Amino acid sequence: MKNRGFSPDVVTYNILIGSLCARGKLDLAMKVMDQLMKDNCNPTVITYTILIEATIIHGGIDEAMKLLDEMVSRGLQPDMYTYNVIVRGMCKQGLGLLNEGRWETGERLMSDMMLKGCEPNVVTYSVLINSLCRDGKTGEAVDLLKVMKEKGLSPDAYCYDPLISAFCKEGKVDLAIGFVDDMISAGWLPDIVNYNTIMGSLCKKGRGDEALTIFKKLDEVGCPPNVSSYNTMLGALWSSGDKIRALGMVLEIDGMVDEAIGLLVDMERSEWQPTVISYNIVLLGLCKAHRMVDAIEVLAVMVDNGCQPNETTYTLLVEGVSYAGWPSDAMELAKSLASINAISQDLFRRLNKQSLFRA
Repeated sequence: MKNRGFSPDVVTYNILIGSLCARGKLDLAMKVMDQLMKDNCNPTVITYTILIEATIIHGGIDEAMKLLDEMVSRGLQPDMYTYNVIVRGMCKQGLGLLNEGRWETGERLMSDMMLKGCEPNVVTYSVLINSLCRDGKTGEAVDLLKVMKEKGLSPDAYCYDPLISAFCKEGKVDLAIGFVDDMISAGWLPDIVNYNTIMGSLCKKGRGDEALTIFKKLDEVGCPPNVSSYNTMLGALWSSGDKIRALGMVLEIDGMVDEAIGLLVDMERSEWQPTVISYNIVLLGLCKAHRMVDAIEVLAVMVDNGCQPNETTYTLLVEGVSYAGWPSDAMELAKSLASINAISQDLFRRLNKQSLFRA
């Protein structure tokens, strides 16, 4: 350009500096800045903002602040983009005021922003709400959410997430559910993390039925359960004493029969002794998997542990034997059970009508 008699302007230099910074070549970018000065081409706020952002990444916040001072000394006032770059950089390095619990300093900074005509936006409020919730100040966080709405700002998912999590931790699950409803009304769909948090809290409060209702509707609301959802429900149901539901859920997960047997063994070793329902759930899984030998072993353990099989237990075994491909054996088993009144004659007739005993 220079050889042809054209003088590059500040836009040209900004493009070159920005490209070099994006490639991680900060040293070359600074050399271009020096050349800009030699050519008597005055840098702009954009020039410095580009360099400040790159310096934070590659040189640290202290070097970046020197550039900021240089910028101000040239009579250039930082704009919103400049401040955002610096604040993001400071927060990434753990220098955010709220992360350090410096609430008074943070409030002064916010007041200073507003005095300079820089109104807080949704992002600003979400940062404050998150920090308040983290510090256990949920009441103040809710008040801030109200202020935000009064100012005409619509809270987003990042505003609701910390409130939902905080109220669940405090055991105020109904309030958390209320915020989920508010979130949906505002047009923001809760993610699986929100639902997992709610379900876990409900289970801890002994409200497993409500948690399971939510769990079963996750697909309907467009938020299919993930591994964490199952783990959340299993862990919460198990620790709250709802062992039977936990066993049933394990078998829903791709027929995890071995895992269900493992839980049954844990029950046998703990104060939570398995009931006939617990054993029947595992037997159902084994029969569905055509693992009849294992099913009979579980039945033997069940009897050894003093848990008497009921009619459902025997029905599961008869159906399992038949569906495993041994209808004649199933018939003999059913006849034997009926002869000793382990199953009723009415049940025997119903099983016969279901064509269980025909190959």
